[in-house]
Formats: sequence, C-alpha cells, structure tokens
Amino acid sequence: MVPNPAPIERAQIYRVLESAVVLSWKELHQGSHKGVIHVEYGTAPEPSLQYLKIWLARRQGTWDLICEYWMCPGTSTVPAAGLTFSNGYYSAHLAQMLEDVMGHHDGIPGSLSGDTALGLIAVESPTEDKRQKAGSCMSQAYQRVGLEFAKYAGSAA
Repeated sequence: MVPNPAPIERAQIYRVLESAVVLSWKELHQGSHKGVIHVEYGTAPEPSLQYLKIWLARRQGTWDLICEYWMCPGTSTVPAAGLTFSNGYYSAHLAQMLEDVMGHHDGIPGSLSGDTALGLIAVESPTEDKRQKAGSCMSQAYQRVGLEFAKYAGSAA
C-alpha cells in the first residue's frame, strides 16, 4: 500500500502577502531594520484580488508608498495595471514574489473571497523565526500554484 502524500496546506492571501514583505524587509527598509510596513489590499465580488498597496511608516504619522499592484487599469489607465514602485523604493525579490502570487492568485484562498472587502496587515521588524516561517509559507504557496520557490539571498538577513 502506497501512503498518501500529505495535502498541501493552502496559505491564505494575507499570510502570503505578509511573508513577501518579511522576505523583502532588508531591501524595503533601505538599511534601516526598524519600523512598520502596512499592506493594504482589496477584493471585489468578481471574485478577485483587485489591488495591493504597501506603505512604510518612516516616523509616527508619516507614510511613504512603497509600491502598488493593480489587477486592472483604471478608466483612464491610472492607476496602471501591474506593479509600480514609488518614492525611490525597489525590491527585485518583492517584485518577483508579487508577480508570481498575483499571476496565480486563484490557487490562494482569501484572494478570491467573492466579497468586496479591504484588508490591512501590519508587519513589524521580523525576527529570524518570523523569516523562517515566511519562507515556509511562501514555499507552500508556490508549491500550491505549481511553482518552485527559490529562497532569495537577500531575504535571509
């Protein structure tokens, strides 16, 4: 008798988005390791993930837009569809993870809720344990959508 392989746990969209930020922390903070990053996302009845915005708290009450990802352009092509970085921020690792996840969001529950909803995730400076859990979550999410997750050298520190 051949044992059944363990089912692949489905990572919720908020965990996948949080993990992408944790794994890109060093690039996003541009050398600083303290602070808070907010991940804002919206779903609609279609059902689908409509947009994603990532913000960095530079100091109390001041937020910088790091990037935004829109599934469809606005009526005047603003905002543009796809990923756009702002205010001098850039992370190749985050860009790759978001492209992979957003391109396959049908395999990740919570991104296709069927409801109009807004989500907000607050991500604080990650510990080593949090980075390891984020890597595991992202690996599972990639496996779920049939991709292989490569641990990025820049995400480990």
